[in-house]
Amino acid sequence: MSDRSTYRYEEDGRLIEEAKYNPNRELAIALGERLDDVLAELDYKIGEHKELYADLEREANKLDDKVYELRVEIDGLEMALQRRDDEIAHLRDQLNKLKKEDC
Repeated sequence: MSDRSTYRYEEDGRLIEEAKYNPNRELAIALGERLDDVLAELDYKIGEHKELYADLEREANKLDDKVYELRVEIDGLEMALQRRDDEIAHLRDQLNKLKKEDC
């Protein structure tokens, strides 16, 4: 039987096999310590991913705001173009009327 110090240096697969066929208190303690380490690492990674998600969500919101601003600007430009087209049509009508009067 190995002691927990020896178990701490064993590969995961070796410890799993030992736990299947020769479970003991020292092995349980070593596995518990290893599990604590894995859980702590996962908690850390989850925290990092949550921060990344929050950053990405803020960035997406900024992009949504920019898209809205650009759509408003496009709408304004389309209205300006429509007014210009209407003015051109009005001036053409006046020009045609003047041409008809001169004839």
